[in-house]
Amino acid sequence: MSRSPDWLHYQAEVHPDRLALMTEEGRWSFDNLDADVARFAGILSDLGIGRGDRVGYRLPANAAQVILVHALTRLGAVLVPLNTRLTARELAPILDNADPALIISDGAPFDWGTHQPKTRTMEALMETTSKRRVWDSTLNFDDLHALVYTSGTTGVPKGVEITVGNQWSSALGFALNAGMLEQDRWLHVMPLFHVGGLTILFRSVIHGSGVVLEPRFDAARAYQLLQDERITLLSVVPTMVHRLLELPGDAPSLLRLALLGGAPAAPSLIDAAHRRGYPVVPTFGMTETCSQVVTLEKSEVTLRRGSSGHPNLPTRIRIAAGETDAPSGAIGEIWVQGPSVARGYWKNPEATTAAFQNGWLKTGDLGFLDEDGYLTVTDRLKDLIIRGGENVYPSEVEAALLSHPGVADAAVFGQPDPEWGQIVAAAVVVSHSETPTSIQNFLSKRLASYKMPSIYYRVEEIPRNASGKILRARLQQDASNLVKWVDSHDL
Repeated sequence: MSRSPDWLHYQAEVHPDRLALMTEEGRWSFDNLDADVARFAGILSDLGIGRGDRVGYRLPANAAQVILVHALTRLGAVLVPLNTRLTARELAPILDNADPALIISDGAPFDWGTHQPKTRTMEALMETTSKRRVWDSTLNFDDLHALVYTSGTTGVPKGVEITVGNQWSSALGFALNAGMLEQDRWLHVMPLFHVGGLTILFRSVIHGSGVVLEPRFDAARAYQLLQDERITLLSVVPTMVHRLLELPGDAPSLLRLALLGGAPAAPSLIDAAHRRGYPVVPTFGMTETCSQVVTLEKSEVTLRRGSSGHPNLPTRIRIAAGETDAPSGAIGEIWVQGPSVARGYWKNPEATTAAFQNGWLKTGDLGFLDEDGYLTVTDRLKDLIIRGGENVYPSEVEAALLSHPGVADAAVFGQPDPEWGQIVAAAVVVSHSETPTSIQNFLSKRLASYKMPSIYYRVEEIPRNASGKILRARLQQDASNLVKWVDSHDL
């Protein structure tokens, strides 16, 4: 079993005065952050939280959440970040599966259902006094570190088992690809409940780089921070790049890398970013691989348009075509192997067996490798829609639509969008008394905002095959011939 000293405490000893964290609330050196984490770990320890205990948290992106995740890591507990955009109904199966020993919330009114007795507010915990301080620990790479939930094609959430070793390997893979500079600082504008946002926090304490954490993305403020805080590293989704390019002025000169992921990005968007000095590079990764799998170097963007890059060391990729590997340039399912690949799905042996095979992760995505081993992602085996970096599963939205008494049938599919990457479209068979607004109002109590359809098509019937499966590809192809359904006052 591989082991490591506590990453944050190590940086506090080696680089005590270097910036570790900046938020709207203030600044923390590694020494300051280490002290706050030691204190909060003592508070959690007094509550009985220790190695292997799962702790769910639903919190804004602020300093308190950063202190919490490092304190849980130091205690050997398991992080269960909860998507703050999900409704109580959507969170219920996640909490039932994770069964956390403790849930930490921001104190806002929320229906935690049967899990309410386990809930504490972050504010109350931070005000608690404890004589105990937990300054250091030994991190075991084989230990479970986080359960990050991602929905399957059926919409049933799956808890991806990310280990301490997965985090370490992901950080090293990034460093080997991008290099490390003493003056590196991240501008962190990604959600902390997604793996892409979570990994940045641990890369920073492994690499010794600072994090400037924003609670939300605002292009004008982000641009100002890029300049004022001498930011070198940035992680974005296509929507954020669009917003930055709407501002006057070129990218600040110190920004050396902007990782672009979360949704397919048009090469024209990357070209426009480069003309303005934004060093945007495509990446491909997923929750099950603890973020990045491949990254394209900036110098390769023009030569390999459409490619997501070469695998980060020591990750391996194969393109499966049935029982064999597809030849160079041929499309097949992308399989991934390496130390950043998660070990499975929490309490879900069927899904684990289906996705993990002999050390390989079957991603469910389609793509090809060129003769030099660079990956191009072409499509998805699943019907996943990625809107602005958020995953939307059609079957989940369809189930919500069909629970409306006025909806007789529904089919949900993605449509390309220059700003969001994709948007959610819905073809519906409805009664004449319904309107798009009435449907949206109904869905707003059942779905997060990013899952809501942006376009409705009213149809006489949903196209299906002989087995009754929805022909989504036909809907996508015929969308230009369908008439959009809008409220009468919008005509």
